[in-house]
Amino acid sequence: MAASHDIEGFWDFSVRTYRTDGVPDACLSLQNDSGADVNMLLYCCWIGAYIGQFDRDLFARASAFSIQWANQVVVPLRSARTWMKHTGCDAETVPTDACMQLREEIKSVEFAAEKMQQQVLESLVSIDQSRIETPEQILKDVVANLMLYSEHMGIEVCEDVRRKFADVVQAEFPDWREQMILHAFELR
Repeated sequence: MAASHDIEGFWDFSVRTYRTDGVPDACLSLQNDSGADVNMLLYCCWIGAYIGQFDRDLFARASAFSIQWANQVVVPLRSARTWMKHTGCDAETVPTDACMQLREEIKSVEFAAEKMQQQVLESLVSIDQSRIETPEQILKDVVANLMLYSEHMGIEVCEDVRRKFADVVQAEFPDWREQMILHAFELR
């Protein structure tokens, strides 16, 4: 990226990206259908934008932490919240309003856990404020990081997955055309 004032923290980068039309659906589909960790997908993009391609050590540390954090903290909270929404709060013995209020509290804790995950991931790196890369190089780095993560997680990068990745990447970098992004995935 161009200069130090352009550097966006991982959390702000993620929130901005996630608020873009189509991104929540793409991310949730990648999470539910492919087993992707949305925070890691966004981290792959953030690292590509501000650092470049993952080195082996950083990827190993980020991935190991995220898998453990997701499995032990985020996924159980999400599972409880989802179960309560679809089944648990409908039980005759459970007061529905109180149950739905508890579900919202769990949702807040889940959100806080995801934010903490992102804070830890961001703390694994320091950004070279003077780094200047072309948009083409940044796109290449983002795609390489997403492909590395996909391979690591056993996610088949079929046409549907590439399109969802492209939706996320385009939200992060709105000046890039979808065809340019899809083409970068095809080159990998």
